Amino acid sequence: MFYLRRRSPAIKLLGAGHSGKVFLIKTPDKSIARKVFFEDKLANLVHYFFFGVPNPYVWNEDILNCAYYRRQIVTKLVPFWFESQLKVSNAISRGWNEEFKAYQLDTEFIEGRHVALRQPYQHHSQELQELVHSIMIPLQQYLIQAGLDGLVWQAGKGSPSALNNFLLQEDASGEYFFVWIDLESGVPALFPLNILTLFSFYLPQSFKNRGPLFDDVDINRLKQYIIKNQISLEKKLGNQKYLEVLEQINYLEHHQKKWKSLKRFHRSLQYHLKKGHITQQQANWYSRYRLCWYGRELIRIFSQFIKTLFIYLPQKILNKLKQIRFKSFFQQFWKFLFSHRYRLKMARIYVEKRIKKWQKRKQITSEAANDLSANLYSENSSAYLNDFGVHIGIKGFITLFDYVLIPILYSFGAINEIMSLTWLVIDGPIYRTIYTSFRSIQAVRKRQEIPWIAFLVGLLPSVGTLAYPCQMIYSAAINQDKVAQFIVYDFFTRIGAKIPVWGGKDTLTEHFFNGWADKIIRWLGGRKRNLISQYENNHY
Repeated sequence: MFYLRRRSPAIKLLGAGHSGKVFLIKTPDKSIARKVFFEDKLANLVHYFFFGVPNPYVWNEDILNCAYYRRQIVTKLVPFWFESQLKVSNAISRGWNEEFKAYQLDTEFIEGRHVALRQPYQHHSQELQELVHSIMIPLQQYLIQAGLDGLVWQAGKGSPSALNNFLLQEDASGEYFFVWIDLESGVPALFPLNILTLFSFYLPQSFKNRGPLFDDVDINRLKQYIIKNQISLEKKLGNQKYLEVLEQINYLEHHQKKWKSLKRFHRSLQYHLKKGHITQQQANWYSRYRLCWYGRELIRIFSQFIKTLFIYLPQKILNKLKQIRFKSFFQQFWKFLFSHRYRLKMARIYVEKRIKKWQKRKQITSEAANDLSANLYSENSSAYLNDFGVHIGIKGFITLFDYVLIPILYSFGAINEIMSLTWLVIDGPIYRTIYTSFRSIQAVRKRQEIPWIAFLVGLLPSVGTLAYPCQMIYSAAINQDKVAQFIVYDFFTRIGAKIPVWGGKDTLTEHFFNGWADKIIRWLGGRKRNLISQYENNHY
């Protein structure tokens, strides 16, 4: 078993989800992806409701063994189902991580990337469609046939966040294939985005299993499936691996029964014992006097609530206020009001940071990032980039006003609830409309293009910050302004990434909003070209 050392150069955090943090561990022989299970606050509430304890992968050895043997089994079944189209990151070892006080699962490290988002240099990509329709949907059907019902959640049935459980990898011949890297759920499968899936599949399965699906396997159906397909499996895997599958199913059955037979009270007791909150002697005593344990838990939860409400939360708010440098803020705000160069600098810094984020995620190439940066810092990039900088500054000012001044005014009784909510909705459009109206008057005086697209978009709450990027796209439709397109793609993609539960990076939700950005860009560009074409036909 390997143990994490925080400052070791051979360890790198790859990412984190609702169920654990994944580290890259480089050993002399190979690279390993180590998943250290942890307690997500939001997921904990769900687990406490259904199981009485946090994520069982953190503290229960039997469910950890279930995860290990499930991967071993699915790794052999997936080539039978998909040939070379799909592979699985197989489990290598498992054990207890003393530093994190949690169990860990070592799997094969996959050097790959998530499916491509639409962006200015790639409007069309079939990767998403191929993953969803050629891999994920058929995989869900195969899993159900084989009795691996609990795994369909991680395969994306009703769960848009499951898209990031798959990576795209290239083999030695240059051919691409998909790899299923995450098979362990963070929450029970009762929160699909599609409500019909909840009633047609997850609830019936939950009643059948006498509890919510949490990576559960129907062992009898799995055994029947393996025996029924014995000839085909032996032909594909060989007799030795076929026998290994049967043996691993027996191990899986043993550990799943042990985990499932554990009562709610004993789960709670074992969790606190494993985390070091109580000793074995205390656990033995509480097992005889259950009411004392329930009383202890109620006191612990109540005291934690009081500490959070009256100690931790005020401290957090105070620390946030201390971080605000009001003198520096007003200096920057003054420069923002009166310095064209400063506003342009703000806009460029903001966009440059977003370009680097996309490059780090491997969603744009280094060449594309360099081209965007070159266009961004070109003197002729766009006359509207400065105006975009103004809207970015306005957004920052509005955020400060919404989260600081409005609560203060409300607490002193200067405004009521209706006025507070109304102002939160309309303040952005009001400020943007005032600014864009002023710019429109300037444009009329100088006989320049009137930014009417920016005016209309600026009236919209939330997305109004995109007013001038949309104007840039419309005005430069013939030249296809890449910087403006990137800003729109980035803005909508971030909406999908920030939506809780069903959203996040590399999810179907993020891709959905990314697709809307593509539609807006195409509509604006097409609208501009049609107007130009009509003008030319009428005059020539």
